[in-house]
Amino acid sequence: MAYVVHHGGGGAWKVAYADFVTAMMALFIVLWLLNSSEQTKAAVAAYFNNPSIFPGEGRGFLSSDGAIQLHERLQEIQQQQQSQETSQSDAPEVGVSREMMDLDKQFLLNSAQELERMIQNSPQLKEFEGQVSMELTSEGLRIQIHDEEFRPLFDLGSDQLSSDSRKLLDAVAGVLSKLPNPVVVEGHTDSRPFQGNNGITNWELSSERANAARRLLEDNGVDPTRITRVVGFADRKPLDPEKPFSDRNRRISFIVRYQNSEPMNQ
Repeated sequence: MAYVVHHGGGGAWKVAYADFVTAMMALFIVLWLLNSSEQTKAAVAAYFNNPSIFPGEGRGFLSSDGAIQLHERLQEIQQQQQSQETSQSDAPEVGVSREMMDLDKQFLLNSAQELERMIQNSPQLKEFEGQVSMELTSEGLRIQIHDEEFRPLFDLGSDQLSSDSRKLLDAVAGVLSKLPNPVVVEGHTDSRPFQGNNGITNWELSSERANAARRLLEDNGVDPTRITRVVGFADRKPLDPEKPFSDRNRRISFIVRYQNSEPMNQ
């Protein structure tokens, strides 16, 4: 004899209630976005357009309990913005809310983590691991790629990238192309005197190398309008001040600036 187990009814209201809550959350998000600043909209759009640069292997906020996290996150941002508008009603707005700055920092940190994973997981790039340093500064995310003995980024006295270093810079450019942040490119040399053809010195050499790196970024999809500054510093900003001739001082630096940072004065 077969027995059929009958489950208690009355659960349909739960489904309807869940649909109602979901609809209300969606309405809240739409209303919040309509009243958000352009910076907030850009940050949210950057997140959902590029989920791979965030932890969780591309799953994003909406995986697992992500919907609740997003709802709470949006509430927090809105409350902070309202608080700032109240406290600064009689004064001009300066910068962005701290919440947006924190969100911007998180974007950059996750970008650094993605680049680190790419280098570690690629047999071709892993050998460059010791030549890459990344740190979050008051300006933004600073990515520095420096020479090592027998492994230079550029041909001697030239702005021509070596084939191996080009692969590494291609990876960096691929990550930067996903972000809306402004980018500054810097070139640096060591303190060895350099006198090339037509009186070219370390000043010109560092500037030409910075421009070579800029062209590579643009070739890999970085919007040229995002590159706000390209500059060569010769040997004036050594990475290793105690060893002015160190290979590490010959480098390219990318500064991925906060989206709402003030223009650089130096």
